This record gives sequence, structure tokens and C-alpha cells, in this order.
Amino acid sequence: MYEKILVPLDGSKTAETILPNVVRISRESNARVVLLTIDAPVSDGGKGGSSWSDMGNGLATLEKSDAAMKAYLDSAASMLSGVGVKATTAIATGDAAEEILKYASSHDCDLIAMSTRGRSAIRRGLMGSVTDAVVRESTVPVLAAGPNSVEGKDLDGAIRRIAVPLDGSEMAETVLPHVEKLARLLSLEVVLLRVVRMTPWAYGAHERVPMDTTEIEEALELEARDYLKAVEDRLTAKGIKCSSEVMHGVPWDKIVGYSGKSDDIMVAISTHGRSGIKRLVLGSVADMLIRSLETPVLVVRPL
Repeated sequence: MYEKILVPLDGSKTAETILPNVVRISRESNARVVLLTIDAPVSDGGKGGSSWSDMGNGLATLEKSDAAMKAYLDSAASMLSGVGVKATTAIATGDAAEEILKYASSHDCDLIAMSTRGRSAIRRGLMGSVTDAVVRESTVPVLAAGPNSVEGKDLDGAIRRIAVPLDGSEMAETVLPHVEKLARLLSLEVVLLRVVRMTPWAYGAHERVPMDTTEIEEALELEARDYLKAVEDRLTAKGIKCSSEVMHGVPWDKIVGYSGKSDDIMVAISTHGRSGIKRLVLGSVADMLIRSLETPVLVVRPL
């Protein structure tokens, strides 16, 4: 189960929307929670033009940090303690994404939970592109949630299912151990998803020659169903309630559509973590899910 959950905050209400999910996971696993904020170094008024990296990334002590942010973190920790969650606070100085990753690694955190957006009146905005960078580089699973998540979710167990997009690759299946952990911990039903998409140019459609692709589509769907059934059987044998569904179309669009139609579902997906043209299709799907969904998304990067 989880032992230590890192929760980056920037002082904004939108950043706090991840907390109900953290509370439920922490309660069920008896995990400790660390609330972390980043204090961006202030330049010397243009004399020398020091960058964040030039100024160092050492952790700042609470005594040396801004009083307002310290009070905010202490208040958030007190709130969590009031609902049965063991919480501590920490402040780091430097680049936000780098410090989050460094803290998670050096303090043996086994989950990072953060909002996909957020902006503070007393600090620079911490979320958004920072979440993207953390997801790309983190060796620790990242639970990300949009700021418009249902208020109070998931304190009352609103999330009851976890959708798992798979593409048949070993890389995609690296998320399954984490899915098993969450399914057992939160008593979730697992829904395996696979999207079958015909690629016209691969079958001569680019030559504008009429083609009957019925047999090809049927073969692709049959292969997808057989694959999902095999994974489903493995999970069911471990006592996990599981079902599967094959869809047709653009992967991210179909998965977003499926996952966004209900408030009781979250998503878990593996991503390669690379950027640019080398990024795998499933990695791109993970990006789109994080940007498009308000429901929590657990992202795992294979080591």
C-alpha cells in the first residue's frame, strides 16, 4: 500500500482540489502526507540576472520561509489531521517541477498527488505546466486531478471504478500492479479499455481505391477482445472485480468520452514519459487525458 504521499500546493483553492482524493487514499492505507510548496528565488533586481538554477535548489527550512505560506501549509495540515490524516509540511526553493521530483525521490514518497492547474496570490502559479513536467519525469506514480472535480469527491467514496486504457504492449501493462493496489485499497471495479482504430493508409485507402475493410475491422476487434479477456481473467483470478470494453475511433477521444460521462470513475494509464516525435501513442493519450478530464488520472512511467 502507500506509505508517503507528496502533495504540492501553491496556496490556491484549485490546487487543493486534489485533497479529497488524498484523504481517502491516506485513510485507507494509513499513509503519511507531506504538503510541499515551492518558494521561487527572487533575483537581485536584475544585477547579474541569476536564474533559478544559478540560485540553487536547496530545501528551505520552515523558519526561513514566507510567514503567509507557512501559515497556509500549517492550516492545511491541521485540516487533514482533523479528518484522520497524518500530515507534515515542507518548503523547497528552486524550480517547481525539479524540486517536487527531487523531494519525492529523496524522501521515499511512493505517490505524488497534485492538481492539473492552480494559481496563488502569494506565489507564482505552481500547477499546469509543472504537472506536465512532473508526469513526464517522475519515477513515482502521479495522481493528477482537474480543478473542476466534484466538490467533496472523493471523501465519501464517490469513485467506484477505475478505467485502464491498454494497447496490447508490455509498456501499457506496467500500470496494472498499481491498478491492483488501488482496486484492493479502495474497493474499485476495474474497467479495461482498448480502442481499435483503422489506419486508412495502411490498407491502400490513400490510393482512393474502394475497399471493404469489414474483415480487417472484425479481426482487429476480435484480437482486442481476446487480449482484454486474458488480462481480465488474470485480475479476476486475484479477486478483483473486472470488466472490459472495446471501442472504435481516436484513442484519447474515446477514452475521454467514456471516462468523462460519469463522476464515479477515475483513470489509470502508463506513459513513456518522452516528449516530441519520439513519444509513444499511449503517452500522447495520457497527456490528453490529463488536460481533458476532471476526474483523477493516475499516471505511471515505466522504469
